[in-house]
Amino acid sequence: MRKRIAESLILASFLAIFIFTNRNIASDIKTTETELNIEDTVQVESNKLLHHITFESEQEAIRNEIYYGELEEIAIVVQAEAGNQDELGKRYVADVIFNRIDSKDFPDTALDVIYQIDPVQFSTTVDGAMGKAGYEISEEVFQIVLEEAENRTNSDIKYFRTERYSDSGTPAFQHGDHYFSK
Repeated sequence: MRKRIAESLILASFLAIFIFTNRNIASDIKTTETELNIEDTVQVESNKLLHHITFESEQEAIRNEIYYGELEEIAIVVQAEAGNQDELGKRYVADVIFNRIDSKDFPDTALDVIYQIDPVQFSTTVDGAMGKAGYEISEEVFQIVLEEAENRTNSDIKYFRTERYSDSGTPAFQHGDHYFSK
């Protein structure tokens, strides 16, 4: 009988030790799984954030490329149309383009405004002057375009031509060789 009690006590002790040890192991495993889940989650979220930042940076780079590409195209038109004019005359030509972009009566992008046809809006787009001007854009002209993009010298004018006022718009003023209209 004593032997059975001793065996039962040993078995009970062994079971208690086994349960206690396994509980700690299970707890350790559960803690480790939780830590791994937290680390995995942090890693996944970090990767998502990094991807989002990278995507946003790429999108911003594309927007900047488009924006500065359009500004360069405007500078080419300004050089071709007003290369023989003073600084203010160049500003007015840039203003015509920007004012048209902002107007509901014209296309919404620089390229669409510049290359609008039927009728042709800027003769330099068809007579080859823009191709020549593209190689002659000065830093001064590009700087003028940048400044006019931010703050117009004249926000009313939408037309200009040489020799006389445009058939479109309301005559406003003459500057240099150009006649500007609203």
